[in-house]
Amino acid sequence: MRIKTLAPAKLSTRTALLFGAGLFAIAAICLFCARYFFLMNLNDIERQQILKDNYQAKAVIDILVRSQGERSYDWANWDESYQLVTKGDDVYRDRNLNYDALKNLELDLMLFVNKGGDIVESSVVNGRGRTSKVSPGFLHQLLSLQGIGTYLDVLTQGHLPDNQVKSGLISISGKVLIVSVTPIRNSLANSPVGGWLIWGRYLSAVFPNQFKEVLSAENTLVAVTPQDSIERKLIPLTQIENNGKDLAACVVLNDFNGNPLAILKSSRPRTIYHEGNQLIIWLAVAMLISAVITGVLTLLAFRRKVGSRFIALEKGLETLIRDEYSTPMKVDGNDEFSMVGEVINQILTKSSHTDSALNDVAQKFEALYRTSNLGLVIVLDGQIVDANDTLASILHYPSGRVLVGQPLLNICSESGVQSCKVDAMYQAVATGQRHFDTDMLAADGSLITCKLEVTPIKQQNGEALMLSVKDVSHQKKQEGLIKQLEKYDTVTGLANRQTLYKLLSNKLADKQQEPQLISPALIYIRIERFNIVAGAFGHQMADEVLVAVARMLKRVVGRGTLGRVADSEFAFVLTEGSRFIPYRHAKAIIEALHEPLMVEGVEVQLTVSVGVVLTTKQILSADEMMNAAEYATYRAGLKPSRIQLFNHRIAEQLKSHILIQRDIAKAIRDGSIYPKFQPLVCAATEEISGFEALARWYHPELGEVSPGRFIPMAESREMIIALGSRILDKSCEFLAQVNCQRREHGLAPLSVHVNLSSPHFSHSQLLHQIQSVLERHQIEPENLTIEITESMLIGSTKQVIHRMQVIKNMGVKLALDDFGTGYSALNSLCEFPLDVVKLDQNFVKRIGVDDQGEILISSVVSMSKALGLKMVAEGVETEQQKKALQGLKVEELQGYFFSKPLSYEESLRVALDGRVTQS
Repeated sequence: MRIKTLAPAKLSTRTALLFGAGLFAIAAICLFCARYFFLMNLNDIERQQILKDNYQAKAVIDILVRSQGERSYDWANWDESYQLVTKGDDVYRDRNLNYDALKNLELDLMLFVNKGGDIVESSVVNGRGRTSKVSPGFLHQLLSLQGIGTYLDVLTQGHLPDNQVKSGLISISGKVLIVSVTPIRNSLANSPVGGWLIWGRYLSAVFPNQFKEVLSAENTLVAVTPQDSIERKLIPLTQIENNGKDLAACVVLNDFNGNPLAILKSSRPRTIYHEGNQLIIWLAVAMLISAVITGVLTLLAFRRKVGSRFIALEKGLETLIRDEYSTPMKVDGNDEFSMVGEVINQILTKSSHTDSALNDVAQKFEALYRTSNLGLVIVLDGQIVDANDTLASILHYPSGRVLVGQPLLNICSESGVQSCKVDAMYQAVATGQRHFDTDMLAADGSLITCKLEVTPIKQQNGEALMLSVKDVSHQKKQEGLIKQLEKYDTVTGLANRQTLYKLLSNKLADKQQEPQLISPALIYIRIERFNIVAGAFGHQMADEVLVAVARMLKRVVGRGTLGRVADSEFAFVLTEGSRFIPYRHAKAIIEALHEPLMVEGVEVQLTVSVGVVLTTKQILSADEMMNAAEYATYRAGLKPSRIQLFNHRIAEQLKSHILIQRDIAKAIRDGSIYPKFQPLVCAATEEISGFEALARWYHPELGEVSPGRFIPMAESREMIIALGSRILDKSCEFLAQVNCQRREHGLAPLSVHVNLSSPHFSHSQLLHQIQSVLERHQIEPENLTIEITESMLIGSTKQVIHRMQVIKNMGVKLALDDFGTGYSALNSLCEFPLDVVKLDQNFVKRIGVDDQGEILISSVVSMSKALGLKMVAEGVETEQQKKALQGLKVEELQGYFFSKPLSYEESLRVALDGRVTQS
């Protein structure tokens, strides 16, 4: 056979050209696809971004609308507003509806409508910086069917609940107005609705100009007329504008009545898209140049290297054809063509190794199958043909061989929460489902929660299934535990506050739906001063005490649902028995916890207060019931019986409590809480030596408010630092004026004692504040004494003790107030850097009652002197007490025997006189 001689140059050239053309075609196709998907993704990114910007702009408008309605509550629940719409007020407009008032409220319009729908008063801001009554034309548009007229008509006719605020948008003379309608009640919100407060604000005054730093896109509003047809299903939509340069998104804004009012349009330049398109163009140019260079280089390489090898291969094949097929092909060189010859020569040789290689693969698969951490089982026609030992371990079988030959039904339970039904599983696998959550049946009959992954395997005699089984029972238990922790207290195992609140709400709802049911009652228990127990014995012991209290409460009451609602507070929800039962349970709780508790071998004496709340017509919600119970418990702590039933009197006190809560922050800011000063007298000379600053508050509605009421509230609302700072500043201001005038009269300077709370001593700015007030009022540090309570020292951190030492190093003195009332009185004198000890008035009251009082005072005085501490006796009220304390060498005395707390002016006069007139 004659083989035509090949032309190596021509073949190599053609190969190079074909290779270059193919490379170019592949590059072009790839570039086209890349450009299409790349630009499509960029377009999607820009579209998502403009939609996000559009939604963000709409959210800003929604916030403006909603916030206006929320802000209107204060004016709507104002007694003066209620007086205006119910009885009239001729000077209300001059007093409250001036230009400054509306601008401070960020409003353009304010109307008052009475219960009959009549306009009682109105005010609108004009362009000249003044206000005027709303014009008839404006009112006509505002109260039209397209405005709020329909809503007001429905409200005045009583067809809608009149106790809710509604806000929205309307169009007035082509301008969009934010309008809110709020029911007007008295300040306690317990009166019937007397009318409605209407606020209005032009949207264009604030949007979008005031939010340009927040909003990323350009936003405009396009008014919608009644003639416009808006297809809501197309909104929001995006569109390309300005010849593809900009991308815009639109969304419909509905008016007050839910009808289309305007279209909010957000637009931004398509910067990313155009930059991406330019990048693709440059990439195309670069790839074209690369393809041309590659083609040229390939042509040269083929001519030099590949062409000669084609000729050599042709000659070798001709020689092979002329010889017998058994003759090996001659192999020269060490390139691809020589490898073709080697492959042909080695095909038969390598075929002999195929079986051994397959055996190796099978052994490796077997090793993986047997040692996998997943349970594996192969099923054919519903029968188990193989199973590994991991599956046997999961299902409590001795080995996987035990399962071979058994039907799959033996390990797939037909019952349980997630039953493993074999037929249903086969049908699901046929539809493409591969993953299953199921309960599998163990050898002992128990159910094991597992995750299955099913893989079909083709075999000669049919299709088998390989099931991968993972035991997730432990994971499910953990998930159940997490759900348990969401509902129950981790320390006591009782229901937590959220669970108890939900239960109480459900019981109240059931009572409203079925009046024949027994009204729920709430028993609220508070362990008083529990933080002292935690400080004295540690948090672990405190938790054990809480557990013991929970057990005792369950045993004493024996019914209802008990929950832990705060650190040291518990509550019972009772729904059975007569209305006298809760009070009996409260007495039983007091009696049971009056006895000491034995916890971890330690005897712990607790004091509890119990509040009882019964469902009444005035208490209908869980919030009201919980608030009433907490306040009743607070009042119980002030009674000898430690029990308080929430009644009409306590309800009135709660109202005053709410007033105090409402006004305390403002009272601290504007100085309505101020110091009075009680003189301290030198025991030897009975001349005045200083003052103690005592916080006082005269409330405009409640009159004089006891510090015992507003100071705990300031502590609970984290305002005690601000209160202490103000009293400290005013006291130092007073001291500076006193000592300045005393110097002019040749008298020695006096000192002032100021009480600071525990949170104040933990505040990082305390030291700077004390230094600042000393410098500002130019007073000597030794004339300022900071009083701290003994209970505050229990559990003090090293940082607090360090701050006390720094204060003392400044020259400011530290006094221990109410000495003898804590758990570690003697220890306090030794461990902390104190200068003064103030003996608690309970010691002083024992003078003349028994001899032990004077003996105790004498011991304390001796010990204080030995430690270099000044002794001050508080609560001196009788001549006998004064003389006894003078005889015991107490250095300073304080009490009503000498003077009550005095005002600023009275204290200044007393300080200049040098002595006080005994009261």
